[in-house]
Amino acid sequence: MAVSSTSDPGTRRDPGGTEVLLIGADAETIAALRRICAATGTGIVVVTEPPSRTLWRSAGHVVLDLAQAQDVVMQQFPRREGVTVVCPTEPTAAALGWCVRLGAEATVTRDDLDAALTERLGSGVTSIGTGRVIAVVGACGGAGASVFAAALAVASGREARSTVLVDCDRWGAGLDVVMGLEGASGVRWPDLAAPSGRLAPDALHRALPAGARAHGRVPVLTFDRDRLHDVPVEVADVVVSSLRSGGDTVVVDVPRIPSDAGDRVLELADLVVLLTPADVRGCCAAQRQTEKLRGAGGPIGLVVRGPSPGGLGGDDLASVLGLPLIGTLRPQSRITRDLEAGRTPGADPRSPFGRVCRAVLAEADGLRG
Repeated sequence: MAVSSTSDPGTRRDPGGTEVLLIGADAETIAALRRICAATGTGIVVVTEPPSRTLWRSAGHVVLDLAQAQDVVMQQFPRREGVTVVCPTEPTAAALGWCVRLGAEATVTRDDLDAALTERLGSGVTSIGTGRVIAVVGACGGAGASVFAAALAVASGREARSTVLVDCDRWGAGLDVVMGLEGASGVRWPDLAAPSGRLAPDALHRALPAGARAHGRVPVLTFDRDRLHDVPVEVADVVVSSLRSGGDTVVVDVPRIPSDAGDRVLELADLVVLLTPADVRGCCAAQRQTEKLRGAGGPIGLVVRGPSPGGLGGDDLASVLGLPLIGTLRPQSRITRDLEAGRTPGADPRSPFGRVCRAVLAEADGLRG
């Protein structure tokens, strides 16, 4: 194993170890990282193959070529924070899979290496995200939870929030269909199997199918119709937690039928939105869902969808359920035609969806204090 090191006398050191460990043999990456370390006053050790576990653990930050990521994973190195993977181009789904299993916090291309690493090494710390998780659950079948989750993500993106829409309802039509992205290429749940540690949110953003920039470019993580299976709870945990840590607003469509992944999302959620029709059937189903949701321990808010055949109002339902009412959705006659035509729900901020979604986002902001 070839090793070289450089360090300025006044460089800040992590106790017992070097500051930056570079694993790779690419001459351009080595030269770029040496230049960045010199500019930020950071010590560096360069190795051309996976190092000792002691060096791996003790380095303040690890940078490695994508070609080395697979070797490090196969040797079952322990998980650690502060890992960046340098890719020659945008990572493919297969390459992203190795980064996920490695627990990398970020992936960067060689072109973006200077800006990304100068910021990370100059600050000396991994950024702490200010994201939040909003789970949407339907009280009963036909409540419209998937459509509302999509509209909520679109509203979040329109407010310039970094947003990801996540589908945990295996038996639904699929949020890619709701968003008009069923034919788009990109990473799906099966491509993220068996991750460890943390996920690189920036790489996932680029790899997922996404809506048009006019609507905030919302990436969507959903199921693959040719590889349909439940999402492992550990995968859901890593994906949702990492996106929130990266500063994203994560909107999750959670199935009303209990599942391991869905239950874990409810535990992670900063706000759970229970969506129910304004009728007796919806009220009875919402009572059962409320009992389950309270078991997760997080804040719950109610959204009621009209019309109300018997004159049951949102305040009436909120009183029966003992939940705060966030908003009431008036009937929106065009929504079915819009979905059939592939138009994104909630694209019009003046629509009933747009107004109630803004109220939900404000509620989530208030809970963060």
